[in-house]
Formats: sequence, structure tokens, C-alpha cells
Amino acid sequence: MTFIQALIDATSAGAVYALAALGIGLVFGVMRLANFANGEIITGAGYTLIFLWPVSWPLALVASVLVAIALALLMDLAVFRWIRTQPPATLLIASFGLSILLQRAYDGVFGTNVRTAAVAPELTTTFMVGGLRVSLIAFVSIALAAVLLIGTHLFLSRTRMGLQVQAASEDFRAARILGIRAGGVIAVTFAISGVLAAAVAFVLTAQSGAVNPTFGVQVTLFGLIGAVIGGLGRLGGTVVGGFAVGFAVSMFTTWLPDWLNDFRIAFVYLLVIVVLVFAPNGIFGGSLSKERS
Repeated sequence: MTFIQALIDATSAGAVYALAALGIGLVFGVMRLANFANGEIITGAGYTLIFLWPVSWPLALVASVLVAIALALLMDLAVFRWIRTQPPATLLIASFGLSILLQRAYDGVFGTNVRTAAVAPELTTTFMVGGLRVSLIAFVSIALAAVLLIGTHLFLSRTRMGLQVQAASEDFRAARILGIRAGGVIAVTFAISGVLAAAVAFVLTAQSGAVNPTFGVQVTLFGLIGAVIGGLGRLGGTVVGGFAVGFAVSMFTTWLPDWLNDFRIAFVYLLVIVVLVFAPNGIFGGSLSKERS
């Protein structure tokens, strides 16, 4: 039973990290940008849920998605569009600086204290099934991830814009030569990453009911780890990597002895190192040398 319980918890955590990894992987696929500031999109959506949920939950849900999309598009408009042709290392450093800047902005606007509210409190209900402890939020996170992952797949494979995004992620220069509008593809990519970030924010705020200026940092780091393990630029691989991180964190939490449990996150990073030693571009990764110009 302990293993099955850990499996349920791991699937729930993995679903959240898979969504975060997919948002990061989408942007990386098109722009070669590993966007650290994705965490601040999650934080912005989280604050929106905290402040608006007591007023109206439908308004809070819609507003959180709109805020996340707006933040994602503003990041591109204000920063990334001016340095698109720069090397990936430059884009990475710019996103890291933007992340710190937005954290300080949240500090100034909302303060450093944690803001709390009961977001979807009914989802925190737990019940016993055959000796297993199951919470509604676990089912919701898995179902939400499944819907969004399938929806993203269908969008990318069945729509004209989605096919353009896929073409751009394979070879951006060739896609532009063939007439694909770079600006439109990048805007759509950032908008989708915003929707995925809002979904992550909803699950996390429903679980904790609390948001602070660094609310989205840890889940973004785990999402990035998942994307790296699976292979940045390979969307299916990033999803698998996100689930792998969730499983690793949950299994380490369950099976490590008490005196080692505080080091479970270190073991996750050790796992990344081991994977990258044998597969430098990730398990499903290919060459990452495509040019962006």
C-alpha cells in the first residue's frame, strides 16, 4: 500500500511539473530560451487567484489566465524580442535578471509577507480508498494536466498555427524562409506558456492557499530540470521529464530514511547530473545547435 500511495502522490506532483516543463520546453523549442522568469508568471497568476477568489471564483480563474498570458507577452515585448538573435546563454542570463527584477517588483507591490486565501478549499478534501489516502486536488491536478497536455498536442498537430510553431521549433531559420511569421509564432508560444503557468498556479494555490514573491521559483526549477532530463526542445521529452522529476521527489520523500529526507532535493539534482553525464542533451534530446536569426 505504501508503494501505491507514493505512486498516487508522484503522479499528482509529476503532473504539475510536466505542465511547468512543457511551458518551458515550448519557449525553448522556438527561441532557445530557457525562461527562468516563467516562475514569476506563475507567481503573478497566484497573486491574482489569492486576491480575487474571495470575490468571485470564475472571475479569479479567468483573470489569472489573462494575467499570466499578459505577463508572458510583456516579457517578450519588453525584453526578449530585442535579443532574439543572441546566443542562448545571453537569453538565459536575461531571463534570470528579469526573474530577479519581477521578484523585487512583487516585493514592492505586495510586500515580503505571505498572502493567504482559501482557493478552492473543497479540493483539499481527502478520503480513504482501500487504505489509501487520496485528495481531490491530486485528481484535479492529474485531470487538468491531462486535458492541457492533450489540448496542447492537438493544437500543435491539428491547427495551422500549431504546425507553424512545430516547424519553428525544428528549424527557425528555415521556417522564416518558408514564410512563417516569426513574431506571430513567438507570441502564440509565449501565450500558451502563460496558460500552462496559470494552470500550475491554480494547483499550487489550491494546495497551499499562500503566495509570496518567490512562489513560482521552485516549481520552475523542477520544471526546468524535467525539461533538461527529457531533452529541451523535445516537447514529448519535456513532459516525460517533468513526470520523472515528480516521481523522483515523491519516491525519495517516501523511501529515504528520516536522516536523509532533508537531502531529497539534492538527490534530485544528483539524478540530473547522472542523466546528463550519459545523455548531455537529455534522454530524448537531439542537437541543440539550431540557429535563431
